[in-house]
Amino acid sequence: MKLPIPLLPHILRWAGVLIVAAIIFYGSLITTPETVVDDTRPFFFELNHWRHLVAYFTLACSLAYATTHWNIPRLQNAALVIAIAAAYGIAMEAGQAFVPHRSDFLISDAIVNTIGASGVLLWYSLERYIEWQPLPEFLDTLSSLTKNS
Repeated sequence: MKLPIPLLPHILRWAGVLIVAAIIFYGSLITTPETVVDDTRPFFFELNHWRHLVAYFTLACSLAYATTHWNIPRLQNAALVIAIAAAYGIAMEAGQAFVPHRSDFLISDAIVNTIGASGVLLWYSLERYIEWQPLPEFLDTLSSLTKNS
């Protein structure tokens, strides 16, 4: 048996992608970059690299969710999602070169962004155990499960 997961309408899924991308944009190009704790190294990576990993993993997962309706092989979809998220990360790094209070393009940050985006492979490895259901169908399934228990 597969785990039923709600599939929101296309527009809401893509709105989620835009929201995550906007948050990354804001954090990359608008805010002041460094904090006092940026040099701390929880679990072998600097804190700023953890932020990159989480941000681009989240972007890639939101892209994966938004593209679940695409009728292409899973590995091609995964490669496309990783490429889009990594390209966005490279664009954000390049954009920082034009912002006075930011550092120039850092290849290390672009690599960390790509590694974070590659974490979406976990999503695709678990997807075979998921049954995507349109929201009304999911709510019916949920309702029938609660009535039977």
